[in-house]
Amino acid sequence: MATDLAPVTPAVLRWARESVGASVDDAAKRAGVTEERIRDWEAGEAEPTLAKLRMLAKLYQRPLSVFFLPKPPTAFEAMRDFRRMETGQDHSWSRALHKVYRRALDQQVIAAELMEADGEIHQSAVPRATVDVAPENAGGVAREALAVTLTSQFSWRRPEEALTGWIEAVEALGVYVLRTSEVAMEEMRGFSISNGPIPIAVINALDWPRGQVFTLLHEFAHLMLREGGLCDLLEPTSGQARQVEVWCNAVAAATLMPAESFLDNEVLLPGGVRDWDDDVIAQLSGRWGTSREAVVRRLVTLGRATMAFYLQKRAEYQRAYAEVREEERERRKQAKGGPPPYRMTVRDRGKPYVRLVLDAYQRDKITASSLSNLLALKLKYLTALEHEVRS
Repeated sequence: MATDLAPVTPAVLRWARESVGASVDDAAKRAGVTEERIRDWEAGEAEPTLAKLRMLAKLYQRPLSVFFLPKPPTAFEAMRDFRRMETGQDHSWSRALHKVYRRALDQQVIAAELMEADGEIHQSAVPRATVDVAPENAGGVAREALAVTLTSQFSWRRPEEALTGWIEAVEALGVYVLRTSEVAMEEMRGFSISNGPIPIAVINALDWPRGQVFTLLHEFAHLMLREGGLCDLLEPTSGQARQVEVWCNAVAAATLMPAESFLDNEVLLPGGVRDWDDDVIAQLSGRWGTSREAVVRRLVTLGRATMAFYLQKRAEYQRAYAEVREEERERRKQAKGGPPPYRMTVRDRGKPYVRLVLDAYQRDKITASSLSNLLALKLKYLTALEHEVRS
């Protein structure tokens, strides 16, 4: 009887598994075979059946055709990881991070294709810079491009308002801002993708809104350099990674808290280096709409606090954040429901992308089924989605 074996390329099969952070055990469980069998397929000592390959393709989030390529594709290269440069640290990504990264890439490609079908080319107005530019100067350029006035910034009373305001300013320059709550904060606060037709910034929605604001501007600084990376407020300790991350953090702070205006505050007078009281830090955090951690780091940069004080406060804030996050997780477990799916779609995929897909559907460029697939949303939420994204 004829077999239904699939003559896959072993190296591609292994690449597909590793590209999403799946272990051999994960693959074996999904395909219903032993780990040894998976290793045999990846070594070319045996071939999976089409049925088993379809199971793996679903796990690896790849079309079947990919597995028959002569070699692993090179177009899926991951961004450089600036967070894990120290010896002995784990360089691997979680499956959740792989999934979010691939979603960002997919949105980039899909959006470009939808625009190309209408004869349009995406325009980005993100200014260019290099790490040789003084961060204070680069921050001024960024702020001018983003067109956020101090009056507007100080009018955002609630943290959520500030986050929305900065996201809209970044999106107005042609950047797609996506968010996710699938990746642990310990692994990723944000990342950016500068190569490709559309610049993208992805922010971890598990962070507090004020923390997300700083992360967004950090990733905007990466985009100014035309290179992406993973974000953490505490910079690497050596090498090029440190140079880039120090610069991006400094630019983000200068964009968010311009030096002259920041220091022109009675709570910071008289000048000098000191260990600042928590109420002063909280007041500055509320006024500028950013995290207490970012405020203290800015005080260090402007010569008003020591690095030792910053590291002390950072550790204190991280412990407090972890405790509150755990309480929030427990609260959500007990609570019923949550944000409606259409609202999560707008949050995770960003308004510009959702509008683009909706416009394509309304002009009969894509089918209802395609719309549902592109937004990972059931059609029964379509009316609510349209209202949400147009508001």
